[in-house]
Amino acid sequence: MADEQELPAYPIRAYQLIPDPNQPTVVALAIETDQGHSLFLATREILEDLGKDLLERAAKMPLKRP
Repeated sequence: MADEQELPAYPIRAYQLIPDPNQPTVVALAIETDQGHSLFLATREILEDLGKDLLERAAKMPLKRP
């Protein structure tokens, strides 16, 4: 792997899961930021791991007060 580099980070504005009937083993994950859209393909295993990791991380974050 190449040397680590600092990557820019942008707030997520929206996301969408887009199934492909021609490729039932993957789903497209579209993420929208102020900089535009990015599209990623994910398998069931990746989605399960990502979902678990997101829920665990969210549980550690403070609740947003109104």
